[in-house]
Parts: sequence; structure tokens; C-alpha cells
Amino acid sequence: MVMVPTRRDVLKWGGLALAGSCIDGLVWPLEVRAKGRATPRGTARNCIFIEMGGAMSPMDCWDFKETRYTPEDLDVVKLNDDLSMSRILFPELHRRMDQVALVRSMRAPELIHFNGQYHTQTGRALNVAIAREIPAFGTVIASELERERNETDRFPTYVSTYLTRARAGSIGAGFLPTRFSGLDLDPTTVFEGFAGDAGGSLALLEERYRLLTALAEVSATERASMGKMHSDYRDFYRGAHELLTDPRWPALFRATEEDKARYGEDEFGLGCILARNLLEANAGTRFVYLYDGDKWDHHSGIFDRTKKWNHYTTCARLDRGLCALLSDLASRPGAQPGKSLLDETLLVAASEFGRTPQMNPVAGRDHYRLTYTTLFAGGGVKGGEDRRQDQRGLLSVHRPGMEARRAAVHGQHRRDPLLRPRDRLAEVGHQHPFGARVQLRRHRGSRRLGDDVR
Repeated sequence: MVMVPTRRDVLKWGGLALAGSCIDGLVWPLEVRAKGRATPRGTARNCIFIEMGGAMSPMDCWDFKETRYTPEDLDVVKLNDDLSMSRILFPELHRRMDQVALVRSMRAPELIHFNGQYHTQTGRALNVAIAREIPAFGTVIASELERERNETDRFPTYVSTYLTRARAGSIGAGFLPTRFSGLDLDPTTVFEGFAGDAGGSLALLEERYRLLTALAEVSATERASMGKMHSDYRDFYRGAHELLTDPRWPALFRATEEDKARYGEDEFGLGCILARNLLEANAGTRFVYLYDGDKWDHHSGIFDRTKKWNHYTTCARLDRGLCALLSDLASRPGAQPGKSLLDETLLVAASEFGRTPQMNPVAGRDHYRLTYTTLFAGGGVKGGEDRRQDQRGLLSVHRPGMEARRAAVHGQHRRDPLLRPRDRLAEVGHQHPFGARVQLRRHRGSRRLGDDVR
């Protein structure tokens, strides 16, 4: 027998639905937590994340394994029973291994640069159906740290460098408010564009901002009809005005000739200088995402010195910028008495996936997802530790993924890796990227990475 609903039934169901939508904001907390337990370590106040775009070859770099393809001029030194490194490729870093921890057993789900870089930047695999709703994990951190900002914090919590040039571009705010989006700076242009004396341009800026504010007041009704778009534009202009009128802003783009010689003068070296200056300014920026310019995609001639980019040049470039950044952060005072900026800053360097243990017919290495390496330093990291691949570089031993790395960053930032902002996508139990199953898997991975940090 088929039951035909009466008009009374339809009205009752509609009333229940309306009531449910009205009390949704009351019964749902502002933040939801998946079932499970997580204890954030809280050893880092800041984070610098370096993305080595194009995918480093672990076999030749941070998980060195000598094979018949290994050049004879690498001057390999054994650092411990299970770790060797080339003094030619990493002339500084091989001396600093007591400061860093290597997780050599990372595993990636993708083999395509765009997808891998998207996953690296968001902490979750690309799903085109909901991609517009997914924020970068720097945006999530900015949202979670909003309550800790004070009146003198004028710089964005999340700043990136050169990310608009990445294959996946700069991921937006997703379902979060646009004010938490990362401000992306191009290191190859901003040092010239902002470092000079603003002079009369500030007066012109103030006059234009006054006119913009006046126009907003007289058209308040029309602007209100734009809804969220209006508030997004308002936040954008307000943030830009605060930045450009802050006297600390031009100081970010001052680099001495000595700085440029130590770090390098390309997008990566200048990006590292920007990251140092942003944290030293202590003006609100807590998370910096550096994109190094995508120089690691060596499908051929990986050790061919006649090519502009090969492992001799890419490794030396990384070694110079990374080690200069470690030195400067260690020598500058942090926000807490007795601590350096390095003590308070978690530094992470990672690719989107790895490269094949075997050389291909054109003396290069192709994409490989089953194992690759991530470097951690500063902010509570116990130096000298490492988690390894197997002896042939074929498989991960512990197999943490990108989600585990993201959880480690959240945990060091005193954020619960299971904690997510309230949103319908975050309803626990639903099969969405913020659902309990994915969050718990991320938490289990974070405990593995947690072995490497205090």
C-alpha cells in the first residue's frame, strides 16, 4: 500500500525543517571535533613551510643511496649508521644535521605535479567537486590563530611567496572568510616595489582611502545587497590600507648585499629573507609558505653540469638559503624571553612526492609516490633524528602521508590536528574531506611524526 502524504503532513515536515535550520547555530558548536584524542605539543609559535616544487630526488639528497649511477665527485660523508650525504651538494647542511630531523618515509598519493602541489598546500587530495570550498592549510591556521592577534598585529597571519607562480597556484580561503587568505608576495619584484621612501604616495593613498570610505557610507544600502562579496571587498581594502600605512611594512623589503650573497638573489633566496624579516617584525605574521620556483623536475640529466638546472645547482641553492635562514633565526631573539626565533619557529621543507630509485634511459629520475623525504627543524624538533626508507629506497617504513605532516604543523602550533572550523562540510560522520575517518587517520600519522619532536 502506498502512503500518500496529506497537506497536514507536508506542513508538519516543512515546519520541522524550518525549526531545524533555525536552531542549527545553537546546537552546533562554533568548532566541531572528531571523536578521538589529540594533544597538541605547542612548541612552535611560528611556521615556515618550504615547498621544493618539482620533487627532489631522495636517493641523491636526504636519503642518499650509492648506486652505479652515482657520480664520483659527490664527496659523500657518512653521518651515522644509516644516513649519508654529499658534501658537494650540501656543503653547509651536512654540518647541521644535529639541528634537523629527516622523515625519510613519507608517502604521497599522487604522481602529477598539479595534484601533488594542491595536496601539499591544502593537506588533502584534490576533489574537483568541492575544490572551491577547500582552504589552504595556511588559511586554516590563520583562522585558528585569529583569537591570538592583538591591536599591533597589522600584517596577515598567513603570507606566502611566489605561490601564484606554482603549478597549483595560490589556493584561496575556500569556505572560510577571505580575510584569512594568504597574501602572496613575489620576491623578484617586491624588494624594488616597496623598499623605497613612500613619501608623497602615502598622502595620495590616504586621500583615496578617505574617498573610498565616503563612497561606501553613501551607498551602504546598495553594498549590503552584495552580501558576502561586500564584506570581502571591505576586508581586502581595509587590510591593504593597514599594511601600506604601517611603518614596519617597508622595512620587510630591505636586504643588505651581504644578505643577498648569503641567501641568493633569486625567488628562493629573497623569499627566505622575506620570511626572516616577517617573523622578526613580530607584526602578526605567524605562518609563511615559501615556494622555491619549481627547479627539481629532473626527468633527464639530473647530474648534467651543462644544463642550467641540475642537482649540483638545485641542491646548492637550497643549501645556501636554508642554512642561512637557520643561522639567522637562531641568532635573533624570539617573542619569549630567553628564546630565539628558531626556538619558536617550526621549519619544514618538502616536495609534492619523490623520484624513482632507478635512473631512466636519459639519466634522470621520474615521479615516484611510495617514498620521499621531509625535513623538520626548529620549534621543538629534536635534531639528529630520522625515520627512514628501506635500503633500496623503494618503500616507506612507517608511511606517514601529507595529512600527517599537516597535523604535525598544527600540533606544533598548539592547534588540535583534529579541530576544524564549523561548517556543513565539517559535520562529523559525513563522508566529506573534513569527516571523522580522514581526521582520525591524520591523527594517527601525526603520532608517528611526533616521534621526531619534543
